[in-house]
Amino acid sequence: MNLTMRVKKLGGLMLAARQVRSSQLPEPLRSEVANTLWQLGLGFNLPSTVSIVGYEVLHRGQAQLSHLFNEVFVEACYLFQADTDRPSILDCGSNIGMSILFFKKLYPKARIVGFEPDPLTFDTLKENMARNALSDVAVHRLALGARDETRKFFRATDLNTSDLTMSLLKQRNDGRELEVECRRLSGFITDRIDLLKIDVEGAEQEVLDDLVDSGKLRFVEQMHIEYHHHIDTSVDTLSRTLRLLEDEGFGYQIKASSWPLPIPYFQDISIFCYRTPSRG
Repeated sequence: MNLTMRVKKLGGLMLAARQVRSSQLPEPLRSEVANTLWQLGLGFNLPSTVSIVGYEVLHRGQAQLSHLFNEVFVEACYLFQADTDRPSILDCGSNIGMSILFFKKLYPKARIVGFEPDPLTFDTLKENMARNALSDVAVHRLALGARDETRKFFRATDLNTSDLTMSLLKQRNDGRELEVECRRLSGFITDRIDLLKIDVEGAEQEVLDDLVDSGKLRFVEQMHIEYHHHIDTSVDTLSRTLRLLEDEGFGYQIKASSWPLPIPYFQDISIFCYRTPSRG
């Protein structure tokens, strides 16, 4: 990297750090995120374990780590407000655990249950929970869906990486095929859930349908749903998901990635769901 490119990169990092400091994150987390952003930007060949906002994090690829850190900590995509200092959180699609680390920074006393189906990624997730001595966190090597069964699962052919498109759907990731155990999320809900995070690469409707059919969605107060729109570009089902949320007493806010042209292509849609006094 020449001097001009390096200066431009450092300038961009300084701007990003200022943006983090002006976000809704509480202190000292805002400063920790800004400092980590700066340190990650200076590293061109990161070691397999890096310091992230005071945590020691084992990762499965620098590109994946940077994306997860930016999404989870810089953009704070899972930020939420609980009415208790010990919220109960279900983290569906935990990957290497960045979202769980974020939740523990927000609420150190939070009780968290995480789910990750890919065996190699799960090993990394479990290691990150252990090396940071997180309390009240349980993680399960499971996919989530409409039925309790063994399912086909698709991930990158390179076993040294944990790409972010691993899925029960071949259309989402046409890579290495393996079998994983799949369970209904409803079986893990017996009491109030302050936050349900769902990022399961195309299986979100299955998870929601199960919660409605079992009557367990009534236990959930807030949700962050990553809706994967147009995995199959010929199918449009977002209205069904939104109708389900409305019928079950949730209001919602929507944020979607944009494209230069209005083309029928895959799109990540973030849906934050909350109960209102008139609905819940």
